Parts: sequence; structure tokens; C-alpha cells
Amino acid sequence: MAQFKYRASDAFGKISEGSLDAPDARSAARSLSAAGLVVLSLESAGTSEGAVDTEKLRKKAGGEKVALALVKKLSQLCGRGGMPVGDALKSLAARSLDPKIKQLARELYADLSEGKTLAAAMRKFPDTFDASATHLVEAGESTANLGFVFDNIIAYILERRKLRAAIFSALAYPVFLCVLAAGVVMLFLFFMLPKIESMMANMGAEKNFPIRMMEFIGDALVFGAPTAAAAAVLCAAAVALLRSSESGAEKCDGAMLKIPIIGGILRDADICRFANLSATLSASGVNATETFRLAEKSISNRKLRARFRLFRTAVNDGAPVSAALHKFGLLDDEDIDVVSVGERTGSLVEAFSELSAAHSETLKKRISAATTALGGAALGTAFLLVFVFASGIVLSILSLSQSIGAK
Repeated sequence: MAQFKYRASDAFGKISEGSLDAPDARSAARSLSAAGLVVLSLESAGTSEGAVDTEKLRKKAGGEKVALALVKKLSQLCGRGGMPVGDALKSLAARSLDPKIKQLARELYADLSEGKTLAAAMRKFPDTFDASATHLVEAGESTANLGFVFDNIIAYILERRKLRAAIFSALAYPVFLCVLAAGVVMLFLFFMLPKIESMMANMGAEKNFPIRMMEFIGDALVFGAPTAAAAAVLCAAAVALLRSSESGAEKCDGAMLKIPIIGGILRDADICRFANLSATLSASGVNATETFRLAEKSISNRKLRARFRLFRTAVNDGAPVSAALHKFGLLDDEDIDVVSVGERTGSLVEAFSELSAAHSETLKKRISAATTALGGAALGTAFLLVFVFASGIVLSILSLSQSIGAK
């Protein structure tokens, strides 16, 4: 039920304003006409109090946490319990104690009741179910193997959360040091430095090098930081404008792949998703053409996705998987050897699983190295700033002492 604000006149020409609840604007206008009012203006005011805004829900249905909880329930009911997915969603919509899961299950069940697939229903909640999850569900529905797919989605989400937690944990200490160092620097710059400069000017002492460094850092923070922030905003706007077109977005993604460390992380993440999804879909009984079509959509980098599209076309034309991967430079020689052995032995599922595990491990190492380097840089910068300011204060005190002694 939505809420509408109206402005209307009665039979005597008296203008009245107010609001009413109605399913849509047409129903609201009919209600006003039935009350003997002539509608002058009518506009939506959102949902009425206590009502569920379905469009808002479809944008934000709870995120990854709700997705994990819902898929775990579906795995229990559909996988081990043997219940049809429609009945499972209906049961969760009626009996779940979690209001978010209950509402999400109700929305999914409503779409299933209209004849839509579960994958199509999940795509309405992009903040909750990402592309990899929906592709897995689509494959599970086509092979009638949703229980296996739900287990893989759970493992995928748990692994992603574990990796994210490791990144946050690694960055927590450097961020704390940076905040602490920034606080100390601000204390020195805006409280202690003016007093020291005033004392040195009164005593006729010359400014030492650390004091000049402190002044330079202060000017850089006061004038340089806003300039750098404005430049960053302009660069972000330019990148957003460039990415508004498909060709521009592909160029940006291609440039990202060339950045040291970051490019390797992005590439490993996409290959890991592609290999994991390919292994899962193949194990579910999906043919190679459909497997690579669905797995290709899980690649977020557009430059890599374009190359994987060429790879998929070559495979559809009859080229060996390993040869096509090598032709378009998607994997290194060691990975190509793994895929080639899998092709010869008829065990591509194991080959892609091995690739997924290998690139997942490489991804963790790259992220660990990046966070370690970032932490070291943050720690070094913090200690350098504190050293400069501390030495400036000590040398200033010594200089003042010498001036007093000379007088």
C-alpha cells in the first residue's frame, strides 16, 4: 500500500490538501472522485507506515548475511530434506523467526508462484545474491540438482567472508597507527608548534631544520590536502564518465590489470571465480557450452571477460579448452598444463577445481603481501612524522636553553 499526497477542490471550490493510502495513483484518484473532490494534483509520498516498500526491498534485501542464512535453510530443506524449493520458500515465509529471511522468502516465493525461476527471482536482489550465486542456481535448476548447488554457494560465501575478514584484520593495525599518528601530528601542528615558534621569536632563536619541516608538513596538510582531495574527486568523476560506456569501461579495466599488485589481485580473483564456477557447473552435469557461458558472466573485469568470450567462441567452434585458453593468454603455462592433463584424462572438473584452489591461494598471498607492504609503509610514515616532530621540539628546547644561557 502506497501513500499519496493530494490537492483537490470540492463542489463549492474549497481547496483541501491531505494524504491517503491506495495501491496505486489511479486508485487514489478514484477514491478522491468518489468523495466528491476534483483532483488538482496527486503525487506519491512513499509507502504508508508499517507497509513494505517492495522496490526498496529489491534493492536492499539484507546483503550477504541474509543470503547465507537463507541458502543454509534451503540446503537443509531441499538438499537433505528433499523438499521442493517452492515449498521450502513457502515454509520459510510463514515460519521463519528472522523477519528479513521471512520477507525475502516471501518475495522469492511470490515470483516462483508467477512461473519465474528461482535464479530469475534472485536477480532482483543484486545486493544479496551476486552473479556467481545466481548462475549456480540457474545451473542447478536446469539439472535438478539444487541441493548440491546450495552447498557450493554456502562454501563460496563462507570463503569470501573469510578472505574479507583476513584483509580487514591485516589492515586494522596500520589504520590504527595512521589515526594515532595523525592525532599526534595535529596536536603538534596546531597546539605545540605555534607556542614553540612564539617562544623562539621572543628569545631571538633561529628555527631549526625539524621546525621548518613541521611548518612544511603543516602547510602541506592545510593547503595540499584539500587540493589533493579535489583532484581525487575530479579523477573519480572522469573515470566514472569514461566507464559510462562499454568501451570506456573495458579500457579502464584493461588499465587496472596493468597496475602492479592490484592487476594481479584482480586477475587472480576473476580466474578463481571462473574456475570454481566451471568446476561446480561441470560437476552438476551442465555441458561445456552452457558451463562456460554462465562462468563467463562471473568475471567482473570487462577486459578479461572479452577475452574469455573469445575463448568460449573458440571452444564452441571445436578448439580444445587448453589450446583456447593459451591462445587468448588467459592462463600461464603451468595452469595450461593442468587443464591439458584434465582434458586428456577426461577430468576437467578436477582440473578446474585445482586451478580454483591454486589461484585462491595465490590471491591470498598477493593480498597478504599488499597489506603487509601497506602496513609497513603506514608504520614507517607514522614513526617518521613522530620522529620529526619530537626532534623538532627537543632541538627547539635546547636552542631556547642556549639562548637563555647566552643572555
